[in-house]
Amino acid sequence: MISRAWPGLAAAAFFAAALPAHAAAPGVSAKDVLVGTHVDLSGPLSPMGTAVRNGLLMAFDDINARGGVGGRRLKLIAADNGYDAKKAILAAERLLKQDRVFAILCPSGTPPVAATMPAVLNAGILHLFPFTSPDETYVPSQPLEFAADIPVSRQIAVGLERLLGARAEPRVGVLYRDDAFGKSVLKGATALLKRHRMRVAAALAFKPDSRSFARQAAQLRKAGANIVVLGATSTEVLTIARAFRRGGPALLCPSACYQPEVATLGGTTVDGLYSVTVAPWPYPNDRDVRVRNWVRRYETRFHAVASAQAMRAYINAFLFAEALNRAGNNPTQTSFARALEAMPGWRDADLPSLPVDFTARDHLGLHDGFLVQIRNGRWERLPPAPAPRPLRRSLR
Repeated sequence: MISRAWPGLAAAAFFAAALPAHAAAPGVSAKDVLVGTHVDLSGPLSPMGTAVRNGLLMAFDDINARGGVGGRRLKLIAADNGYDAKKAILAAERLLKQDRVFAILCPSGTPPVAATMPAVLNAGILHLFPFTSPDETYVPSQPLEFAADIPVSRQIAVGLERLLGARAEPRVGVLYRDDAFGKSVLKGATALLKRHRMRVAAALAFKPDSRSFARQAAQLRKAGANIVVLGATSTEVLTIARAFRRGGPALLCPSACYQPEVATLGGTTVDGLYSVTVAPWPYPNDRDVRVRNWVRRYETRFHAVASAQAMRAYINAFLFAEALNRAGNNPTQTSFARALEAMPGWRDADLPSLPVDFTARDHLGLHDGFLVQIRNGRWERLPPAPAPRPLRRSLR
């Protein structure tokens, strides 16, 4: 396994000298491997998109400082998708045709990813570890696509299962964006309730440019919803929480809202908000000294609060480097995919993380996550669920 103790510069020079002047695979030369990503740097998910880009940059710099991978330096080309499908298509086209990248790594946003993934795969380029996981990112499994996160529908199922067990008579409403992201959230909630022989009390869609949610909050109250699942961006979650105020239903959102800004900007209106994540939360006073040190490095470099998305992107970059190292001296997209499938459950060498494990038949690397909640202005990881108890179902 690759750790931070990578070969020194002298060894890197030796490997580079042994390589042919030109590699056949797109994005690979004797000295570099070009990697692309498209994230939201200017739209409603810009805090998350910026964090993902920063995490990748920091990881690539750490990898390159230790000689790169097989003597090649990793170079990142980050494009802004603005959380807009049309803008994402143009960005992906540049990355594929103009920059000729080896892989698209950690793209973010469900609509941008859903719009661009077919073009990436049709071009024979790797589509790796998107920061959104609708079912389409791993079902049906395709040779060059890999997801290192649980899909949005599964995130909702993990969190909602816990919340159902904590209420005597749960009634679930769903408030969701009328787009691919929101519909994935609705799908996850509906499927989980169906397994419990329950149905949604009210499912309300809203347009992505919505600025007020007072009407929807009133409708959900009228329907008696004491749990509301949100298919919304972090900015929208703040507005929705204000519409309900304190003392309203329990609010559950996917990992898209698991950002420090939600806890700090939302104040008391978001206290009690739930989310689901696969990453540890990197607060500066985390009990793990490795996390504290990483947070200090990140915040010193970028002058921004370290987020779970930034750390997850950093870890994903090392997973990418490990598979690239195993793909041989002249890596191709196909040899990389086979190397990733053959790797046993992979954990980062220096940071806490869940094991990521792919096989030839399963390109979803993770299948579970943690429930977290905002308490007193910060996200807290909740303890494991107690033994399940029978539900009193008011909706059948």
